[in-house]
Amino acid sequence: MSTAAHERDWQRVSAEGLAGLSLDSLPAAELLFLDALAAYLMGPEAPESPYTIEQGTVIVGHLLRAVVDASKLELESSPPGSDEMSEARTAVLEGAHQFASRGVPGVKQLVNRFLAAAVGELEIHRESAEAQTRSLFYYGLLAVASGPNNRLTQAAAEGIMDVFTAWDAQIGAGFVPPWRVVATT
Repeated sequence: MSTAAHERDWQRVSAEGLAGLSLDSLPAAELLFLDALAAYLMGPEAPESPYTIEQGTVIVGHLLRAVVDASKLELESSPPGSDEMSEARTAVLEGAHQFASRGVPGVKQLVNRFLAAAVGELEIHRESAEAQTRSLFYYGLLAVASGPNNRLTQAAAEGIMDVFTAWDAQIGAGFVPPWRVVATT
């Protein structure tokens, strides 16, 4: 497959993932994205300053893969939601569908919006992988929720941080994503 064909393929798959996102699959996308960020930023090969576009691209890729793979994952539980979290999830869903309705140009717009923020947030929070994870989760979902026209309510923006806080609390209480459970036989 040529480089141009491969590029179009991931963009098409990403547009389909954005279009296929639902309120039922959104918590899975959140968890997949959060887990991928944590593994990348807190793992043995965590990126180091000075941060690059390539590292930002990895982060954007985690967001897009989470959206694409969310429909393949069935969660047994997700954090209870607040009104702000519901508003945030509705905004993420609407934004995803608006980007998807633009096809490949919508995916490119989303990537361009989040890529610059990703590199900047890595640098701003370079002293703390935990702060990088929180910030990149927030800005990734914010980039989707604001849609192609870059509009979002304050309550939805606050709700995105509530979504992070809820997942963080659930993981802190012992929840382990199903793909991280090690079988003991």
